[in-house]
Amino acid sequence: MRRRRLSATLATLTLAAALGTTATAAAAPATTTDDPGPVPVCATGYVCVHHDRGLVTLVPEGRRHTFDPPVATTAVVNSTKIPYCIGGTYNTGIGPGDVFQPPVAYATRTLTPSPGGYCLTDG
Repeated sequence: MRRRRLSATLATLTLAAALGTTATAAAAPATTTDDPGPVPVCATGYVCVHHDRGLVTLVPEGRRHTFDPPVATTAVVNSTKIPYCIGGTYNTGIGPGDVFQPPVAYATRTLTPSPGGYCLTDG
């Protein structure tokens, strides 16, 4: 049952990806307390922001996205070929193919492509 829900969610996200739009979808709920939780996934060509409430926002490669208000984030997955800057509780970068999973509460405000690979960081 869980696999079907996850497959349906991925199909919805993939459809939105094919249409070239930013999409938000609900992730499948965990079924047992032994389950370590879903592994962050993302469609190729997108940066996926995983919200703390189980939603996922897909941002097409090369596009900027602003969250207003900022969203509580559990992970950001970069499935593109370019680095991105994540602006939020603190600013950080994420390379192509990387996953950012903040160790503490994190709020994302902006997601910006950074072809040069440089981001402004706090500090």
